[in-house]
Amino acid sequence: MKKIRWGIIGTGQVAHSFASDFRYVKSGELRAVASRDKASADKFSTEFDIELAFVDYFSLINSHEVDVIYIAVPHIYHYDLTKACILAGKAVLCEKPFTLNESQSKELYDLALANNVFVMEAMWTRFNPVVEQVLEWVEEGNIGTLSSIQANFNFLAPTDPEHRLMKLEMGGGALLDIGIYPIFLAQLFFGKPDFIQNQAVIGDTEVDVFEQILLGWESGQLASLEASLISYNPNRAVLSGSKGYIEIASEWFKAKSCRIVIGEDQERAVEFDFPGNGYQFEVDEVNRCLEEGLLQSPNHSWQDSLELMATLDEIRQDIGLFYPGEEVSDSHDVQEHHHEHHHHKH
Repeated sequence: MKKIRWGIIGTGQVAHSFASDFRYVKSGELRAVASRDKASADKFSTEFDIELAFVDYFSLINSHEVDVIYIAVPHIYHYDLTKACILAGKAVLCEKPFTLNESQSKELYDLALANNVFVMEAMWTRFNPVVEQVLEWVEEGNIGTLSSIQANFNFLAPTDPEHRLMKLEMGGGALLDIGIYPIFLAQLFFGKPDFIQNQAVIGDTEVDVFEQILLGWESGQLASLEASLISYNPNRAVLSGSKGYIEIASEWFKAKSCRIVIGEDQERAVEFDFPGNGYQFEVDEVNRCLEEGLLQSPNHSWQDSLELMATLDEIRQDIGLFYPGEEVSDSHDVQEHHHEHHHHKH
């Protein structure tokens, strides 16, 4: 089996973490990088010993030197670049959120199917050994019936109005960038919610900077979630069941340890001593899928991704948060609703 050759589009923070963890993957080589800024492309390729540096995304997308492309640019570019990769017959690992909304995502997955191309949303947390361990414990019934999940993702984002997280036209805000993680965790165990309630705070630049989300399921489970760009938090996650609970350690989305507590007194902690941040695991998954000729990962499927996007869409609809160019049906009612209930100026 010849080595699967990877290319990276983008040279920002996430691309750096990803490239830095690439040395820990089981197979595959990092062959190319593209940035619209030549200096960035050159610096990145030197730093990570990458042979090819392109200053044009499409040169990389059409290069015969790469088999699969990791897309690590701001959200608003995901749709166009993923589409270009699919049409060029290149497998894609695209950063989350896969696109800005569910209809864009659906269109791309349909296109991938029609063109017989592997595509996966880069939900790296799904492949973290801690999350795999927690899934196993829950599936084995170790904490009995799972009834609730609490999870946060808070950090202090740059307040610069020009920063992508603060810009509406860059697909900014807390929800799509970090809120997606707690929602992912809840849906990993309970599936798509039947009920959604949320409170959001809109900042000065018209994007959501803070929200608390309550998800409910008809079978009786609840998830209490928070995402914030304006406050700190331990960022632990707790899964509560009828026999005990599981706590995923701080920065749960990239944790290296978790513990299970049964009843009052039985406790067991598990540590995973993996190197780096853990981006290598999603690469291993993509490589495995490509070697097996799959078009999607069974562990983070197109359906999983679409259900995640659907929840994000519904929450944004409720907040009245729309990105430029999104077609909004009945926008007037939604806007009214938004001012009445949710528009807390931060």
